[in-house]
Order: sequence, then C-alpha cells, then structure tokens
Amino acid sequence: MHLKNLRFLTILLILSIALAGQALSLTADQMQMLQQLTPQERQAPMQQLGGDQSVAQQPLYSPQVVQPIAPGATPRPATLSGDELRAQGGDTLILTINPPADQADQLPGFVNDVLGSKVYRLDHNGILDLNGVGKIPVAGLNVEEISARLSAEPPLKGLTIAARILPLEPIGSLANEPFGYDLFKGAPTTFAPATDIPVPADYIIGPGDTIILQFFGKENARYSLVVTREGMVQIPKIGPVSAAGQRFSELQKKWQNYINKKMIGVRASITMGRLRSIRVFILGEAERPGSYTVSALSTMTNALFVSGGIKHIGSLRQIQLKRGGQLITELDLYDLLLKGDTSGDVRLQPGDVIFVPPVGRTVGIAGAVRRPAIYELRNEKSVNELINIAGGLLPTALKESAQLERINSGGDRVVIDVNLTDINGLTMVLSDGDVLQVRSVLDRVEKVVKLAGHVERPGSYQWRKGMRLTDLVDSVDDLKPRPDLNYVLIKRELPPDRRIEVHSVNLAQAFENRDSEENIQLQARDEVVVFSLTENRADLLRPIVAQLRLQARSDDPEHVVAIGGQVAFPGEYPLEKGMKVSELLRAGGNLTQQAYRLEAEMIRYQVIENKVRETSRIPLDLAAIMKGDATNDRELRPFDTVNVKQVAEWWDRETIEIRGEVMFPGRYVVEKGETLSELIERVGGFTERAFLKGAILVREELRAKEQEQLDRLRERLKGDLASISLQQMQEDTKKQEALAMAQGLLTQMEGTKAVGRLVIDLEAIVNGVKTDIVLQNNDRIFIPDNPQEVAVLGEVNYPTSHVFDQKLTRDDYINHSGGMTYKADKKRVYVVKANGQVLSPKTTSTWFGKNPQDIHVGDTIVVPLDADRIRPLFLWSSIAQIVYQSALAIAAFNSVGAF
Repeated sequence: MHLKNLRFLTILLILSIALAGQALSLTADQMQMLQQLTPQERQAPMQQLGGDQSVAQQPLYSPQVVQPIAPGATPRPATLSGDELRAQGGDTLILTINPPADQADQLPGFVNDVLGSKVYRLDHNGILDLNGVGKIPVAGLNVEEISARLSAEPPLKGLTIAARILPLEPIGSLANEPFGYDLFKGAPTTFAPATDIPVPADYIIGPGDTIILQFFGKENARYSLVVTREGMVQIPKIGPVSAAGQRFSELQKKWQNYINKKMIGVRASITMGRLRSIRVFILGEAERPGSYTVSALSTMTNALFVSGGIKHIGSLRQIQLKRGGQLITELDLYDLLLKGDTSGDVRLQPGDVIFVPPVGRTVGIAGAVRRPAIYELRNEKSVNELINIAGGLLPTALKESAQLERINSGGDRVVIDVNLTDINGLTMVLSDGDVLQVRSVLDRVEKVVKLAGHVERPGSYQWRKGMRLTDLVDSVDDLKPRPDLNYVLIKRELPPDRRIEVHSVNLAQAFENRDSEENIQLQARDEVVVFSLTENRADLLRPIVAQLRLQARSDDPEHVVAIGGQVAFPGEYPLEKGMKVSELLRAGGNLTQQAYRLEAEMIRYQVIENKVRETSRIPLDLAAIMKGDATNDRELRPFDTVNVKQVAEWWDRETIEIRGEVMFPGRYVVEKGETLSELIERVGGFTERAFLKGAILVREELRAKEQEQLDRLRERLKGDLASISLQQMQEDTKKQEALAMAQGLLTQMEGTKAVGRLVIDLEAIVNGVKTDIVLQNNDRIFIPDNPQEVAVLGEVNYPTSHVFDQKLTRDDYINHSGGMTYKADKKRVYVVKANGQVLSPKTTSTWFGKNPQDIHVGDTIVVPLDADRIRPLFLWSSIAQIVYQSALAIAAFNSVGAF
C-alpha cells in the first residue's frame, strides 16, 4: 500500500513539474505514466493541471475530428453562461428609471433628465454614456446586473432602475462578418485512433513509432517493433536495423529486400502500428497558443483545431510553419475553404512551430453577391478579384451601379461609384478597409401587364407595344364561368409619381369588334380586373379604392363613388374621368328585379366656400337614364352616392304547408296578409274526420325563440350543477338524491328540441268568434283526425295513453297509469289541451267551471318532477321553468309526429 502511494506521488510530482506553465500537453512517456494510474488517482493530477478526467482519457496520439457547427448556430456570443442575453458594444438599452414617490421633488436637475423610459446606444466598447452621471461600462452584463451596476452610482442611489437589452442587428455591409473563421467554431468532439487512419507512403519514421513485422512462408511469426530513441529497430534473428528518418515506403522496400537475403524461404509484411506523438508549438493569434502533443500524422489544420482555431485578428492566408528556425511554408486557408485544396496543409514534424500572424489587408463586399463577407487580401488587388473570391455576382445584381466606400488619406469616408460592366471599374485597385456595395435591381417587373379576378390563368404577361385588351383576353374561354363582360376594370399607373387612374370597358363589345374603343390599348404595368356575375366584387375593388384614397389631396379629392339599394353589387367604386350614373349602374351589376325603375336619388357632398360641407339630394329620372337619355344621365363627382329604390309592396314569394284532414292538403303560395281562414277556404275546407280542437300551427320564428330559451336554460343548469358539484356538500342522502335528479333532468333536456307551436282555437277562428291569424312564410299547419285517447306523461309509474272515457277524471287517468312516483309534484300537475294550451291547477277552475278534474279527448296529462326536492341545489326556480318547457315540447311532439 505504501509503495502504491509513493508511486502515485512520484508520478504527480513529475507531471506537475513537466507541465508547469504549459498548455495541457503530455509527451509519450508522461502519457504512459498517467495511464498507469487508476481513474480515481488520475483525477487529482488532471485537476491540478486544469484539465478534466474525460479529456485525460482521450488518446492524444491521434488527430482530432471536429464536429462542424451548424449555420447560424452561434451568431452572437451574447452569453457568459447559459442562454442569458448580455450587453455588447453597439447594443441598444431601454432604461426605465423612477424615483420614490416622496423624493420626486428633491432630485437634482440632471437626474430628472434620465427619469422615465429612455433609449440609449452603447458605444463599440459597450460603454453607456448617461447624461449627468458619466460613462458606465456595461458590456458583458445581463439586465439584472446592469440595473445593479447603475444603482451603485451615487446620483442614482435609491432610484428604481429596470433595463432591457435590444441586441444590435446590423444590416447591409455592417452585417458582414470576416470570412472563414466559422471553420473553427466547432469544438473537438472525438479523437480518431491512428490505427484507423491509413499511413501515407511518405510518412517519416521516427522514435516511438511501432512497426508491425510479420513473417510467413518457411517461418510464421508476428512482431511489434518500437523505434528506439537512437532510431534503431531490433529485428529478431537479424539484429539492429536503422529506421528513423526514412519514408515508410522506402523502409518497406529496404526491409523486404534485406529479409529476403538473410532469411531464405521467408517473406515479410511490414505495416505501421501505434504511431508516435510529437510536440509542436502554436503561437501568434491562435485562440489558445501554447505547446501541444499531437499525432505524428497531424497536419497544420489538425493542430489549429487543437488550439481552438484562429482569432478574428489573426490571418487565415499567411499561416507560417517554421522548422529549425527556418520558414518551411505558408498555409492559405482560403485554398481549403474556396477550392478544397489541401496541398498546402503539410504534415508536422517534432518541434515544428505554427505561427499565426495578424490579419493582413481586408476589404468587405455586400449586397447582390453570392458570399457577402469581409475578406483578407493576399495577392488580390482589383475589384474583379474580390468579386471572384465572393463567389461572383447574383443574377439580381445591378452591375451599372455599385459603390465603393473608402477612407481617404485625409481620414474622411468617401463613396466612389463603380460600373461593373466597364473594364475600368473591374480593374479598380482596392485599398485596405474598402467596402464594395453591389446593389440589386428593383424588386418589380417592368414591361408586363397583369390579369386578375374571374379568369382561368391570373398572373403577369409580357407587354408589347400596341398591345390591346383582346391580346390579353382572347375569348371567354380565358374566363371562368359567368363573367361580367359589361364591366372590366383597368388600373393604370401614371408618370412620374405612379399615381393610378382607372378605366372601365365593355369586354363583350371588344370581342365583337376588335377595332372598337372598348378594345383599349394597354400600357406597361396595366392591371386588368375581370368580375363575376355571381360573386361579390368587394374584395377585388377594396385595394383599388384604398389606393385612390391614399393619393387624394385637398385640391384633388378621392376619386371614389358609391351605389346602394337595388343593384346586384352595391358598394364603392372607382370614379373614372367623365363617369356618369349609367356607368355606375353598370359597375354595380345593373338593377335587380325589385328595383323601382322610374326614379332614383343621388346624394352629393360639396364644400361651400372652403368652410362647410353640405349635402344635397338630387332626384334622378332612372327610366330616362336606362333609355340612354344623355340629358338626365348626370356626370358623377367625388363622394357621390346613388341609391336605387325598391318597388313598393315587393316581397319574395311566401309559402305555407297544410296537411291532415283538409280536402286539398299540400304546399300553397300565400299573399302578404293572407289569413288562416282564407287559406281554409282555398284548401276546400275540412273532412268529416277533422278534429279542429287539436289543430296545430308551427311557426319558425317561434321555434327559434323557444330553442334559444331552451339552450340558455340548459347552459344555466349545466353551470349551476358544475358549481354545486365543486362545493363540498354534506354527504347526506337527500342532497345526493337531489343532485342525481337534476342530472337526470339535464340528460332529458339534451334531447329536447323546440317546436314553435302557436296555440290556436281553429273552430272559433273559422266561425268568426276569435281574431283570425295572419299567416307567415314557412308556417306549417296540421289538422288531425278525431282522437280516441288521453295521454299521461311524466312522473307516473307507467306513462301511456288511455281510451277516452268521459266519466274518468284527471286523477283517474293518473291512477290508470300506475299512480305517481315518489318524485312527482302532486300540486303542479299540468294538462296540455288538444289545441296546445297548458292548464295548471291555478287556472283549471276558470276553464272547467265546477269540476276542475274534467278531461277531454286529445288532452295530455303531465305529472312534473317535484322541483322542491332539488332545493339543496338552489335551482328550483330554474328547474321549474325547464320542466314546464319540457312538458310543452313532449306534448307537442306527441301530437305532431308528422312534422
């Protein structure tokens, strides 16, 4: 145990001394010593060296494999830990500073200047210049830390400070980033073992390499031979042989010849085993400069990845490899990034130094290029060479109008126009710090016309000089079914400010005579809009009307008029030059069948002496206008509104349905104001079997109102039950029973629908005793035949119908149905008469005189649920109404099953 502890302490002391002041990098011997320790023992030296146990377990004898970073994965290094946003130079801050209520009048004047919510911009160093307080560095702080930092300033003590960071989002050339540095944003994730990598033929053998020698033939054997520090290898049965400094291909050939001579009948296979580690230095503008131990197969780029890459101030194009104090080569990473050329990525030797010098001349390029960025120049000098590095111009580039921003010798920023179609522009010599801005062509298509609306193939079409409307719309086959050929709009832009004006044409006449004025000559950027005869045209007109309103001025009001009343498509329409009332009627789809064709009116607004706006009503002779009388066809002005009246006493056709015991049942068209008795005469009167007391009239208007009431009561009951269920009621039997009863009633109501029955006494109406009923559209009338039964429903043991017996009373019928259940409300038994009237116990004496128990043929007896049993739910009044509505619906449906 003591020997083990002594070994551990010795190894720790050796590692600590060997790596003091260096980056985490071990020689082969030191690595071997470290691997001899247990994982627990290994953790202590790794923590002392600033490492991590998981890193210590990585085999450092192999090249690194780096996971590439996803595009846009780390666009802003705004966090120090987690994803918390932190301030950077150029960011915008919103500071809200408020004083305590009792100190608002005691603050210095300069403090009052910063109170409230104000916007501040940090300088490039992340310093906040707060007026009267001073310059405060806040770069790297989150919003809580910014608030705490500002509160520490003596003038701001005691104030409430809240901060919000608005990160800088650069645009244009400011958004350019230095090209190529994203290559190193990925972190090393694994180390690929050297045995998995083919050893190239020009690999130089050195001390520490393992050579695998296998004999076969007369003798079979396999040996792992390690090259000694002296560069020798001890081959069994042959002796020491020199290996270091030789290329692997040369060593293979030399050894095979040597063995063939020394060992007759034996052939050899020579391969590389575990490769040695080498130490190299990475210095200059690397992210983590220092000494690193890497695989002997590592190249310059492998080593750069190990060191974390290159800083933005380091050069990507002049990375130097020095060996023995001599410059061996310079690596240009642009060859790798732009061409995939790795010929300059040479393999490292022990003691090599990779030096990253500061970045050289840089220029930027932005706009319509394939790869906008900031580029480092090496041998490139001209604008054309810069464009080539950036991948070339986009097809949208405006070559004639590029700009070069430059800082001249006097320190002023100047702009130089560059024509990229001219040789002088392409060969212009670049200076350090230049930024080339390549503009794009305008995002609009010239020399086209557009087709929109009720057409088969809307879109943009090529415009040609002399092009006419029928060149764009050749026939009705280009239009969808039912187009409005009488009114087609053409929206046109006018130079120089592209204000719009509108023209309308008759496409039908253009088809008939292609040389007519209706076949208008189109101009570039015209938009042709075709409307439908069946679909609303407001959606197509709305953007045109809005654009006309936007371009209105005090001396040129909006060119919009309106039409309402009896036209197919009332609404707002563009006012054309010289537009008349007849043209507005055509735009509105012409008159409807209800239109009053003799007269219309026009509302006109006009400003009197630039002081007041007055309204005037102008009568229009619509009959004359429709005949083409130009005298009465007034010219329209902005804001005019034309209203077309409706023919008096015009209504849509109304129908009713009558069925049952009438001579000629069926559906009938009725006139406005026609009565029920008049209808009875038209249908030939009643049959001998007609039961007039049970006549039913169902009205849609009443049904909708009843359904609305039922729905409202149903929702109220649901809410009340849900509320009571959430209350912690005592678990007594009565309350649980009441809740179950209410839930059962709710289930019954879910299937109940309103009938809309209007109670009538048809016999009295026909005889002229009672007021006649005026029929309404969609009324339904049913005359039943003479019934023979009385129905008993509700809370009885056996709800059913019984043959009518004039000797039996209400209670007798209830007893014949098994009597009332224990949930029945004995005091509120209802009788629904054959004509739909509902009689309660309070009204029976009025209706039945001395004997309130009288029941007549066709009556329905309803025994309701005892609402008082649900009093613990505080719902008895609501439930009573629901029970009443349910009784009406059930009785009515029982009678009108035919509906």
